[in-house]
Amino acid sequence: MTVFQPNDGTATATPARGETVWLSWSAAHSYLLTASAAPAPAAPLLRGLTERRLSRRHLLRGALGAAALAPLAACSVPGARRHVPTGSAEIAAAVRDFWTGKARKGRLSFANYTQYIDADPADQSRHPTLEAFTRETGIEVAYSELIDDDASWFGKTQPEFASGQGIGYDLMVVGGDSYLTKYIELGYLAPLDHTRLPHFAAHGGAAFKNSSFDRGNVYTVPWQSGMTGIGYDPAKVGRRITSWQDLLDPKLRGKVGMWNDAVQMGNVALLAVGVDPETSTHADWRKAAAWLRRQRDAGMVRSYSTATYQSSLQRGDLWASLVYSGDVFQANQSGSRLEFVIPDEGGLLWTDNLCIPATAAHPVDALTYMDYVYRPEVAARISETVQFVCPVPAAQQVIARDAAAADGKRRALLDSLSTSPLVFPSKADESKLRHLRVLDEAEEKQWNALFEPIYQS
Repeated sequence: MTVFQPNDGTATATPARGETVWLSWSAAHSYLLTASAAPAPAAPLLRGLTERRLSRRHLLRGALGAAALAPLAACSVPGARRHVPTGSAEIAAAVRDFWTGKARKGRLSFANYTQYIDADPADQSRHPTLEAFTRETGIEVAYSELIDDDASWFGKTQPEFASGQGIGYDLMVVGGDSYLTKYIELGYLAPLDHTRLPHFAAHGGAAFKNSSFDRGNVYTVPWQSGMTGIGYDPAKVGRRITSWQDLLDPKLRGKVGMWNDAVQMGNVALLAVGVDPETSTHADWRKAAAWLRRQRDAGMVRSYSTATYQSSLQRGDLWASLVYSGDVFQANQSGSRLEFVIPDEGGLLWTDNLCIPATAAHPVDALTYMDYVYRPEVAARISETVQFVCPVPAAQQVIARDAAAADGKRRALLDSLSTSPLVFPSKADESKLRHLRVLDEAEEKQWNALFEPIYQS
Protein backbone atom coordinates (compact mmCIF):
# COMPACT_ATOMS: atom_id res chain seq x y z
CA MET A 1 0.00 0.00 0.00
CA THR A 2 1.16 3.54 -0.78
CA VAL A 3 -0.62 6.44 0.94
CA PHE A 4 0.30 10.00 0.01
CA GLN A 5 -0.13 12.39 2.91
CA PRO A 6 -1.23 15.96 2.15
CA ASN A 7 1.31 18.79 2.11
CA ASP A 8 0.43 22.22 3.33
CA GLY A 9 1.06 25.25 1.17
CA THR A 10 -0.70 28.33 -0.11
CA ALA A 11 -1.27 29.64 -3.62
CA THR A 12 0.10 33.11 -3.98
CA ALA A 13 -0.68 35.11 -7.07
CA THR A 14 -3.62 36.45 -9.05
CA PRO A 15 -5.09 34.52 -11.99
CA ALA A 16 -3.89 35.52 -15.40
CA ARG A 17 -7.42 35.23 -16.74
CA GLY A 18 -10.57 36.41 -15.05
CA GLU A 19 -13.09 35.25 -17.61
CA THR A 20 -13.17 31.55 -16.79
CA VAL A 21 -12.76 29.39 -13.71
CA TRP A 22 -11.67 25.76 -13.74
CA LEU A 23 -13.22 23.60 -11.05
CA SER A 24 -10.40 21.06 -11.12
CA TRP A 25 -8.29 19.30 -13.69
CA SER A 26 -11.17 16.91 -14.00
CA ALA A 27 -13.96 19.47 -13.67
CA ALA A 28 -12.46 21.26 -16.60
CA HIS A 29 -12.69 18.05 -18.54
CA SER A 30 -16.39 18.53 -19.11
CA TYR A 31 -17.34 22.16 -18.67
CA LEU A 32 -16.27 25.60 -17.48
CA LEU A 33 -18.02 28.35 -15.59
CA THR A 34 -17.97 32.08 -16.16
CA ALA A 35 -16.33 34.26 -13.57
CA SER A 36 -19.71 35.67 -12.64
CA ALA A 37 -20.65 32.26 -11.26
CA ALA A 38 -17.56 31.69 -9.08
CA PRO A 39 -14.35 33.44 -8.06
CA ALA A 40 -11.17 32.62 -9.96
CA PRO A 41 -8.56 30.45 -8.23
CA ALA A 42 -5.10 31.75 -7.41
CA ALA A 43 -2.50 31.63 -10.18
CA PRO A 44 -0.52 28.51 -9.29
CA LEU A 45 -3.84 26.69 -8.87
CA LEU A 46 -5.13 28.01 -12.18
CA ARG A 47 -1.97 26.93 -13.97
CA GLY A 48 -2.29 23.51 -12.38
CA LEU A 49 -5.93 23.23 -13.45
CA THR A 50 -5.05 24.10 -17.00
CA GLU A 51 -7.46 24.51 -19.85
CA ARG A 52 -5.31 21.84 -21.45
CA ARG A 53 -6.76 19.33 -18.99
CA LEU A 54 -10.29 20.32 -19.93
CA SER A 55 -9.94 19.16 -23.46
CA ARG A 56 -7.67 16.20 -22.79
CA ARG A 57 -10.07 14.34 -20.52
CA HIS A 58 -13.16 15.54 -22.38
CA LEU A 59 -11.66 13.86 -25.44
CA LEU A 60 -11.12 10.53 -23.68
CA ARG A 61 -14.62 10.58 -22.21
CA GLY A 62 -16.70 11.88 -25.06
CA ALA A 63 -14.89 11.64 -28.37
CA LEU A 64 -14.03 7.98 -28.75
CA GLY A 65 -16.42 7.78 -31.69
CA ALA A 66 -14.40 10.42 -33.47
CA ALA A 67 -11.26 8.46 -32.69
CA ALA A 68 -12.65 5.44 -34.49
CA LEU A 69 -13.54 7.49 -37.57
CA ALA A 70 -10.18 9.23 -37.81
CA PRO A 71 -8.30 6.37 -39.53
CA LEU A 72 -11.03 6.18 -42.17
CA ALA A 73 -10.60 9.85 -42.87
CA ALA A 74 -6.87 9.34 -43.16
CA CYS A 75 -7.30 6.48 -45.62
CA SER A 76 -9.52 8.62 -47.84
CA VAL A 77 -6.72 11.13 -48.49
CA PRO A 78 -4.21 10.13 -51.19
CA GLY A 79 -0.75 9.57 -49.78
CA ALA A 80 -1.98 9.32 -46.18
CA ARG A 81 -0.51 5.87 -45.53
CA ARG A 82 3.25 5.61 -45.12
CA HIS A 83 5.50 2.73 -44.22
CA VAL A 84 6.25 2.59 -40.48
CA PRO A 85 9.64 0.98 -39.71
CA THR A 86 9.75 -1.98 -37.34
CA GLY A 87 12.73 -3.77 -35.83
CA SER A 88 15.95 -2.17 -34.63
CA ALA A 89 17.74 -2.29 -37.99
CA GLU A 90 14.86 -0.73 -39.89
CA ILE A 91 14.33 1.95 -37.24
CA ALA A 92 18.06 2.80 -37.28
CA ALA A 93 17.90 3.14 -41.05
CA ALA A 94 14.85 5.40 -40.81
CA VAL A 95 16.60 7.59 -38.24
CA ARG A 96 19.68 7.83 -40.45
CA ASP A 97 17.64 8.64 -43.56
CA PHE A 98 15.64 11.36 -41.81
CA TRP A 99 18.44 13.14 -39.97
CA THR A 100 21.37 12.89 -42.41
CA GLY A 101 22.25 16.32 -43.73
CA LYS A 102 19.95 18.21 -41.37
CA ALA A 103 21.32 21.03 -39.22
CA ARG A 104 20.15 23.80 -36.94
CA LYS A 105 18.47 26.75 -38.64
CA GLY A 106 17.99 28.99 -35.62
CA ARG A 107 14.19 28.77 -35.53
CA LEU A 108 11.60 26.60 -33.80
CA SER A 109 7.80 26.66 -33.96
CA PHE A 110 6.26 24.91 -30.93
CA ALA A 111 2.54 24.04 -30.53
CA ASN A 112 1.32 23.24 -27.02
CA TYR A 113 -1.81 23.10 -24.89
CA THR A 114 -2.92 26.16 -22.93
CA GLN A 115 -0.91 27.07 -19.81
CA TYR A 116 1.26 23.96 -20.01
CA ILE A 117 4.72 25.50 -19.55
CA ASP A 118 6.45 27.77 -17.06
CA ALA A 119 5.30 31.39 -16.98
CA ASP A 120 6.54 34.60 -15.43
CA PRO A 121 4.16 35.43 -12.53
CA ALA A 122 4.33 39.11 -13.49
CA ASP A 123 3.70 38.50 -17.19
CA GLN A 124 1.99 35.26 -18.18
CA SER A 125 2.95 35.74 -21.84
CA ARG A 126 6.63 35.29 -20.94
CA HIS A 127 8.14 31.84 -20.52
CA PRO A 128 11.54 32.02 -18.80
CA THR A 129 12.79 28.60 -19.92
CA LEU A 130 12.07 29.43 -23.56
CA GLU A 131 13.88 32.74 -23.21
CA ALA A 132 16.86 30.99 -21.60
CA PHE A 133 16.89 28.42 -24.40
CA THR A 134 17.10 31.19 -26.99
CA ARG A 135 19.89 32.97 -25.12
CA GLU A 136 21.92 29.78 -24.90
CA THR A 137 21.36 28.33 -28.38
CA GLY A 138 20.43 31.31 -30.53
CA ILE A 139 17.28 29.43 -31.60
CA GLU A 140 14.29 31.77 -31.76
CA VAL A 141 11.09 30.09 -30.55
CA ALA A 142 7.64 30.86 -31.92
CA TYR A 143 5.51 29.41 -29.11
CA SER A 144 1.77 28.89 -29.57
CA GLU A 145 -0.84 27.60 -27.12
CA LEU A 146 -3.41 26.51 -29.67
CA ILE A 147 -4.05 22.80 -29.09
CA ASP A 148 -7.52 22.53 -27.54
CA ASP A 149 -7.61 18.73 -27.51
CA ASP A 150 -6.07 15.77 -29.33
CA ALA A 151 -9.17 15.11 -31.45
CA SER A 152 -9.51 18.59 -32.96
CA TRP A 153 -5.73 18.94 -33.41
CA PHE A 154 -5.58 15.65 -35.30
CA GLY A 155 -8.52 16.73 -37.44
CA LYS A 156 -6.82 20.03 -38.22
CA THR A 157 -3.39 18.62 -39.09
CA GLN A 158 -4.24 15.25 -40.64
CA PRO A 159 -5.13 16.55 -44.13
CA GLU A 160 -1.89 18.56 -44.22
CA PHE A 161 0.13 15.55 -43.11
CA ALA A 162 -1.60 13.27 -45.62
CA SER A 163 -0.92 15.62 -48.53
CA GLY A 164 2.75 15.90 -47.58
CA GLN A 165 2.49 19.59 -46.72
CA GLY A 166 4.09 21.02 -43.60
CA ILE A 167 1.71 21.75 -40.72
CA GLY A 168 3.68 24.86 -39.80
CA TYR A 169 5.09 23.48 -36.54
CA ASP A 170 8.34 21.74 -35.67
CA LEU A 171 7.33 20.42 -32.25
CA MET A 172 3.98 19.52 -30.69
CA VAL A 173 2.54 17.93 -27.55
CA VAL A 174 0.30 14.87 -27.98
CA GLY A 175 -1.29 12.70 -25.30
CA GLY A 176 -0.38 9.02 -25.05
CA ASP A 177 -3.74 7.82 -26.35
CA SER A 178 -5.27 6.54 -29.57
CA TYR A 179 -4.42 9.73 -31.44
CA LEU A 180 -0.71 9.35 -30.83
CA THR A 181 -1.00 5.80 -32.13
CA LYS A 182 -2.66 7.15 -35.29
CA TYR A 183 0.14 9.69 -35.83
CA ILE A 184 2.70 6.89 -35.59
CA GLU A 185 0.84 4.37 -37.72
CA LEU A 186 0.24 6.92 -40.46
CA GLY A 187 3.94 7.88 -40.54
CA TYR A 188 3.33 11.47 -39.49
CA LEU A 189 6.12 11.66 -36.88
CA ALA A 190 9.89 11.84 -37.30
CA PRO A 191 11.92 9.02 -35.69
CA LEU A 192 14.14 10.56 -33.02
CA ASP A 193 17.94 10.56 -33.17
CA HIS A 194 18.76 9.53 -29.61
CA THR A 195 22.44 10.31 -30.09
CA ARG A 196 21.33 13.95 -29.88
CA LEU A 197 19.29 13.41 -26.68
CA PRO A 198 21.97 12.89 -24.00
CA HIS A 199 20.02 14.68 -21.24
CA PHE A 200 16.96 12.54 -21.89
CA ALA A 201 19.14 9.44 -21.60
CA ALA A 202 20.79 10.67 -18.39
CA HIS A 203 17.88 12.29 -16.57
CA GLY A 204 14.63 10.88 -17.95
CA GLY A 205 12.91 8.74 -15.32
CA ALA A 206 12.75 5.03 -16.08
CA ALA A 207 9.00 4.95 -15.40
CA PHE A 208 8.44 7.44 -18.22
CA LYS A 209 10.47 5.65 -20.89
CA ASN A 210 9.57 2.76 -23.18
CA SER A 211 5.81 3.17 -22.85
CA SER A 212 3.34 0.80 -24.46
CA PHE A 213 2.35 3.39 -27.05
CA ASP A 214 5.96 4.06 -28.16
CA ARG A 215 8.36 1.27 -27.30
CA GLY A 216 11.92 2.54 -27.18
CA ASN A 217 10.77 6.18 -27.44
CA VAL A 218 11.24 5.98 -31.18
CA TYR A 219 8.96 8.98 -31.81
CA THR A 220 8.32 10.69 -28.46
CA VAL A 221 9.76 11.82 -25.16
CA PRO A 222 7.48 12.65 -22.19
CA TRP A 223 6.50 16.25 -21.54
CA GLN A 224 4.46 15.89 -18.32
CA SER A 225 2.72 12.99 -16.58
CA GLY A 226 0.13 12.18 -13.94
CA MET A 227 -1.31 9.27 -11.97
CA THR A 228 -4.79 7.82 -11.54
CA GLY A 229 -5.63 6.20 -8.21
CA ILE A 230 -7.96 6.61 -5.23
CA GLY A 231 -8.44 9.86 -3.37
CA TYR A 232 -10.25 9.86 -0.05
CA ASP A 233 -11.02 11.83 3.10
CA PRO A 234 -9.53 9.91 6.04
CA ALA A 235 -11.72 11.80 8.48
CA LYS A 236 -14.83 10.43 6.76
CA VAL A 237 -13.60 6.95 5.92
CA GLY A 238 -12.07 6.39 9.36
CA ARG A 239 -9.32 4.08 8.12
CA ARG A 240 -6.69 3.74 5.43
CA ILE A 241 -7.74 2.74 1.96
CA THR A 242 -5.29 0.25 0.46
CA SER A 243 -7.05 -1.53 -2.41
CA TRP A 244 -9.48 -1.07 -5.28
CA GLN A 245 -11.62 -3.60 -3.37
CA ASP A 246 -12.16 -0.93 -0.71
CA LEU A 247 -14.48 0.75 -3.20
CA LEU A 248 -16.82 -2.22 -2.62
CA ASP A 249 -16.90 -1.76 1.18
CA PRO A 250 -20.57 -1.55 2.30
CA LYS A 251 -19.57 1.15 4.80
CA LEU A 252 -18.89 3.43 1.81
CA ARG A 253 -22.22 2.68 0.08
CA GLY A 254 -23.41 5.79 -1.72
CA LYS A 255 -20.20 7.67 -0.95
CA VAL A 256 -17.93 6.48 -3.80
CA GLY A 257 -17.19 8.52 -6.91
CA MET A 258 -16.40 6.90 -10.26
CA TRP A 259 -16.08 8.41 -13.75
CA ASN A 260 -18.09 8.66 -16.93
CA ASP A 261 -14.89 7.82 -18.83
CA ALA A 262 -14.70 4.40 -20.47
CA VAL A 263 -10.91 4.53 -20.93
CA GLN A 264 -9.98 5.22 -17.33
CA MET A 265 -12.81 3.16 -15.83
CA GLY A 266 -11.94 0.09 -17.86
CA ASN A 267 -8.25 0.32 -17.07
CA VAL A 268 -8.67 0.74 -13.30
CA ALA A 269 -11.19 -2.11 -13.24
CA LEU A 270 -8.59 -4.33 -14.91
CA LEU A 271 -6.23 -3.46 -12.08
CA ALA A 272 -8.99 -4.26 -9.58
CA VAL A 273 -9.33 -7.80 -10.95
CA GLY A 274 -5.56 -8.32 -10.89
CA VAL A 275 -4.76 -7.76 -14.57
CA ASP A 276 -2.09 -5.51 -16.11
CA PRO A 277 -4.06 -3.36 -18.59
CA GLU A 278 -1.26 -3.36 -21.18
CA THR A 279 -1.42 -7.12 -21.66
CA SER A 280 -5.14 -7.59 -21.04
CA THR A 281 -7.37 -9.76 -23.23
CA HIS A 282 -11.03 -9.53 -24.20
CA ALA A 283 -11.80 -12.07 -21.47
CA ASP A 284 -10.08 -9.81 -18.95
CA TRP A 285 -12.18 -6.87 -20.13
CA ARG A 286 -15.35 -8.84 -19.43
CA LYS A 287 -14.14 -9.60 -15.89
CA ALA A 288 -13.36 -5.92 -15.34
CA ALA A 289 -16.78 -4.87 -16.60
CA ALA A 290 -18.40 -7.40 -14.28
CA TRP A 291 -16.48 -5.88 -11.33
CA LEU A 292 -17.78 -2.42 -12.21
CA ARG A 293 -21.36 -3.68 -12.58
CA ARG A 294 -21.09 -5.37 -9.18
CA GLN A 295 -19.99 -2.06 -7.67
CA ARG A 296 -22.82 -0.19 -9.38
CA ASP A 297 -25.52 -2.71 -8.51
CA ALA A 298 -24.46 -2.74 -4.83
CA GLY A 299 -25.25 0.98 -4.64
CA MET A 300 -21.65 1.93 -3.91
CA VAL A 301 -21.43 4.76 -6.44
CA ARG A 302 -22.98 8.14 -5.69
CA SER A 303 -22.06 9.58 -9.09
CA TYR A 304 -20.18 8.81 -12.30
CA SER A 305 -18.56 12.13 -13.12
CA THR A 306 -15.16 13.51 -14.02
CA ALA A 307 -16.59 17.01 -13.60
CA THR A 308 -17.50 17.16 -9.94
CA TYR A 309 -15.59 14.55 -7.94
CA GLN A 310 -12.98 16.92 -6.50
CA SER A 311 -15.52 19.42 -5.17
CA SER A 312 -17.68 16.52 -3.93
CA LEU A 313 -14.73 15.07 -1.99
CA GLN A 314 -13.95 18.46 -0.52
CA ARG A 315 -17.59 19.00 0.55
CA GLY A 316 -17.88 15.50 2.01
CA ASP A 317 -20.54 14.30 -0.44
CA LEU A 318 -18.02 11.69 -1.54
CA TRP A 319 -15.74 9.93 0.91
CA ALA A 320 -13.59 8.16 -1.70
CA SER A 321 -13.25 8.48 -5.45
CA LEU A 322 -11.30 7.61 -8.54
CA VAL A 323 -8.98 10.66 -8.91
CA TYR A 324 -6.08 12.20 -10.74
CA SER A 325 -3.12 12.74 -8.43
CA GLY A 326 -2.86 16.40 -9.37
CA ASP A 327 -6.38 17.13 -8.17
CA VAL A 328 -5.50 15.89 -4.70
CA PHE A 329 -2.30 17.96 -4.68
CA GLN A 330 -4.24 21.08 -5.69
CA ALA A 331 -7.08 20.44 -3.24
CA ASN A 332 -4.62 20.13 -0.38
CA GLN A 333 -2.91 23.33 -1.48
CA SER A 334 -6.25 25.06 -0.93
CA GLY A 335 -6.70 23.63 2.57
CA SER A 336 -8.22 20.16 2.18
CA ARG A 337 -6.81 17.11 3.97
CA LEU A 338 -7.32 14.44 1.33
CA GLU A 339 -5.04 11.47 0.74
CA PHE A 340 -4.07 9.82 -2.52
CA VAL A 341 -3.27 6.12 -2.72
CA ILE A 342 -1.83 3.88 -5.38
CA PRO A 343 -3.75 0.71 -4.48
CA ASP A 344 -2.01 -2.57 -3.80
CA GLU A 345 -3.15 -3.83 -7.22
CA GLY A 346 -1.59 -0.79 -8.93
CA GLY A 347 -2.48 2.61 -10.36
CA LEU A 348 -2.30 4.21 -13.80
CA LEU A 349 0.44 6.45 -15.21
CA TRP A 350 -0.51 8.67 -18.15
CA THR A 351 1.89 10.78 -20.16
CA ASP A 352 1.73 13.71 -22.57
CA ASN A 353 4.54 13.71 -25.11
CA LEU A 354 6.79 15.89 -27.23
CA CYS A 355 7.05 14.78 -30.85
CA ILE A 356 8.42 16.17 -34.11
CA PRO A 357 6.21 16.18 -37.21
CA ALA A 358 7.79 14.40 -40.17
CA THR A 359 7.12 17.60 -42.14
CA ALA A 360 9.00 19.85 -39.67
CA ALA A 361 11.03 22.60 -41.33
CA HIS A 362 13.39 22.87 -38.33
CA PRO A 363 13.67 19.37 -36.83
CA VAL A 364 17.19 19.73 -35.41
CA ASP A 365 16.12 22.84 -33.54
CA ALA A 366 13.14 20.89 -32.19
CA LEU A 367 15.35 17.99 -31.13
CA THR A 368 17.70 20.44 -29.40
CA TYR A 369 14.78 21.77 -27.36
CA MET A 370 13.58 18.24 -26.55
CA ASP A 371 16.92 17.49 -24.94
CA TYR A 372 17.09 20.89 -23.25
CA VAL A 373 13.93 20.30 -21.18
CA TYR A 374 15.53 17.18 -19.68
CA ARG A 375 18.11 19.25 -17.85
CA PRO A 376 17.04 19.06 -14.20
CA GLU A 377 17.14 22.82 -13.71
CA VAL A 378 14.87 23.38 -16.73
CA ALA A 379 12.45 20.61 -15.77
CA ALA A 380 12.27 22.12 -12.29
CA ARG A 381 11.28 25.55 -13.61
CA ILE A 382 8.50 23.99 -15.68
CA SER A 383 7.27 21.83 -12.79
CA GLU A 384 7.14 24.80 -10.43
CA THR A 385 4.44 26.24 -12.66
CA VAL A 386 2.47 23.32 -14.10
CA GLN A 387 2.66 21.06 -11.00
CA PHE A 388 2.22 17.76 -12.82
CA VAL A 389 4.22 14.57 -12.27
CA CYS A 390 7.71 15.50 -13.46
CA PRO A 391 9.47 13.03 -15.80
CA VAL A 392 12.89 14.23 -14.56
CA PRO A 393 13.45 12.91 -11.01
CA ALA A 394 16.56 15.03 -10.47
CA ALA A 395 14.41 18.18 -10.74
CA GLN A 396 13.21 17.41 -7.21
CA GLN A 397 16.55 18.46 -5.71
CA VAL A 398 16.55 21.66 -7.75
CA ILE A 399 13.08 22.62 -6.46
CA ALA A 400 14.21 21.83 -2.91
CA ARG A 401 17.14 24.25 -3.35
CA ASP A 402 14.78 26.87 -4.76
CA ALA A 403 12.55 26.42 -1.70
CA ALA A 404 15.48 26.91 0.66
CA ALA A 405 16.33 30.18 -1.09
CA ALA A 406 12.73 31.46 -1.07
CA ASP A 407 10.55 32.75 1.73
CA GLY A 408 6.92 33.13 2.70
CA LYS A 409 4.21 31.62 0.54
CA ARG A 410 6.54 30.77 -2.32
CA ARG A 411 8.76 28.78 0.00
CA ALA A 412 5.73 26.88 1.30
CA LEU A 413 4.61 26.07 -2.24
CA LEU A 414 8.07 24.92 -3.38
CA ASP A 415 8.55 22.86 -0.20
CA SER A 416 5.23 21.23 -0.94
CA LEU A 417 6.22 20.45 -4.53
CA SER A 418 9.66 19.10 -3.70
CA THR A 419 8.39 16.76 -1.00
CA SER A 420 5.19 15.60 -2.67
CA PRO A 421 5.03 12.03 -4.06
CA LEU A 422 2.19 13.39 -6.22
CA VAL A 423 4.83 15.29 -8.22
CA PHE A 424 7.88 13.08 -7.63
CA PRO A 425 6.75 9.47 -7.04
CA SER A 426 9.20 7.20 -5.24
CA LYS A 427 10.73 4.18 -6.94
CA ALA A 428 8.39 1.97 -4.92
CA ASP A 429 5.41 4.01 -6.11
CA GLU A 430 6.58 3.92 -9.73
CA SER A 431 6.88 0.14 -9.59
CA LYS A 432 3.12 -0.07 -8.95
CA LEU A 433 2.10 2.15 -11.87
CA ARG A 434 0.80 0.73 -15.14
CA HIS A 435 0.07 2.23 -18.54
CA LEU A 436 -3.28 2.42 -20.29
CA ARG A 437 -4.21 -0.36 -22.69
CA VAL A 438 -3.45 0.66 -26.29
CA LEU A 439 -6.51 -0.10 -28.43
CA ASP A 440 -6.80 -0.48 -32.16
CA GLU A 441 -9.94 0.64 -33.98
CA ALA A 442 -11.82 -2.67 -33.62
CA GLU A 443 -10.82 -3.04 -29.96
CA GLU A 444 -11.93 0.50 -29.22
CA LYS A 445 -15.48 -0.33 -30.31
CA GLN A 446 -15.53 -3.54 -28.26
CA TRP A 447 -14.10 -1.75 -25.22
CA ASN A 448 -16.70 1.02 -25.37
CA ALA A 449 -19.52 -1.49 -25.81
CA LEU A 450 -18.48 -3.14 -22.54
CA PHE A 451 -17.69 -0.14 -20.35
CA GLU A 452 -19.85 2.77 -21.50
CA PRO A 453 -23.20 1.17 -20.53
CA ILE A 454 -22.03 0.79 -16.93
CA TYR A 455 -22.21 4.52 -16.28
CA GLN A 456 -24.78 5.39 -18.93
CA SER A 457 -27.51 3.11 -17.54
